[in-house]
Amino acid sequence: MGEVIWLGVLLGVGAALSVGPIFVTILNEAATRGFGAAFRVILGSATADVVLLLPALAFAWVIAAVARAAFWVGLAGAAFFLWLAIGAVRDAVRLWRAETAPRAGGWAFWKGVAGNLANPLTWTFWLATGTPAMLRAEHLAGPAGLGAFTVTWFVVASGLEAVIALVVARSGRRIGHRGQGAFTALSGVVFVALAGLMLARSAAL
Repeated sequence: MGEVIWLGVLLGVGAALSVGPIFVTILNEAATRGFGAAFRVILGSATADVVLLLPALAFAWVIAAVARAAFWVGLAGAAFFLWLAIGAVRDAVRLWRAETAPRAGGWAFWKGVAGNLANPLTWTFWLATGTPAMLRAEHLAGPAGLGAFTVTWFVVASGLEAVIALVVARSGRRIGHRGQGAFTALSGVVFVALAGLMLARSAAL
């Protein structure tokens, strides 16, 4: 069971610290709207992973079929992250000029869901890494091992993201609204870069 727990910890840390769309969205929400909004993104992302985890375990061929449709997933993801970039730039301008924090968005949770599902790398992760890891955990310790691995992975990944979001949210009070605006503008640039990367990968398929 020890190997199963370590497998979950390592996969959770790797997922939490991967600099991708969800990580940037969490940091952007934390810096712009505070820890509560960032935590809702984390919950939304975890929910999307559960949506992918179930077919990954029971029907690996479903994930493979979606992976073959990576071109369309990439286009949808690029459009979504361009939309997030526009929102980030708009928030940055408000913070810089008016020195008032943007109102808390009620759909931060759905940013996490959509951001995770619109990222082709998430589907690839479950096909190439998540599913084999779950099968390994089940092979080592049966259904109990699979359950322990899954819980460990989600707790470590979401917990680490929450700690990072809390640090960023609290640092916003020290750097002021203009500092938050600059950070939010940087998030917008990263969203554009991620969209461009997805378009480039889609075109290469």
